[in-house]
Amino acid sequence: MRAKGYTKLDHATLESQLKQHASLVRKIAMQVASRLPRSIQLEDLIQEGMLGLLDAINRYEPKPGASFETYAKARIRGSIYDSLREEDVIPRHVRDKLTQIERATEDLRQSLGRPPEDLEIASHLGMSVDDYFAVLDSSMSISVVDDELPDVEDESTDQVRALQQKQLTARIEVRLRELPEKERLVLALHYQQDLSFREVAYVLDLTPGRISQLHTQALIRLRGMLASEQAEARER
Repeated sequence: MRAKGYTKLDHATLESQLKQHASLVRKIAMQVASRLPRSIQLEDLIQEGMLGLLDAINRYEPKPGASFETYAKARIRGSIYDSLREEDVIPRHVRDKLTQIERATEDLRQSLGRPPEDLEIASHLGMSVDDYFAVLDSSMSISVVDDELPDVEDESTDQVRALQQKQLTARIEVRLRELPEKERLVLALHYQQDLSFREVAYVLDLTPGRISQLHTQALIRLRGMLASEQAEARER
């Protein structure tokens, strides 16, 4: 299914574009691999990332302020995370704990009127802080949303998809402002500046493991806030 629709460019142009941006795919794949179990092969992530790059090459339409590289990064990451969700690399019992943490984090945010701290979340769930961090350490492949928008078959549907993605991005940007400063900074350095967790750790004078935890915490908070938005919208 992923190979559908790639007919806009001739073979030679496609091959040239793929070679030109292959290093970007490898860089993103290595960033993702750095926070995954060692059983996940880097070459598999690169292969999925190349599919995302191929998708980006064929769908990109030049617009003011929207570079191809920015567009391609989103497609590459999306393709890699799609494959990870299909593989379900997070064990079921960890995923269940993760769901509990997500709900508790959002419940506490609403009741406290601020982002809850680690100890507050752990206490709310009757967990030790060590157990709480252990769940974060086992949940490195989560993303902000579980489901990507469906594949498209025609231009009009593609326009709808683009609009939906733009709306989701706008919602996430608003919610980013509600994250604790350090978590917001980790996301900015990792996704906007393309720094690896090790590089972010150096900048913030923290360990790579702590950066991974902050990254996961930030995504959990965002997931909870977006889920609450959707629930409120359904009740209207």
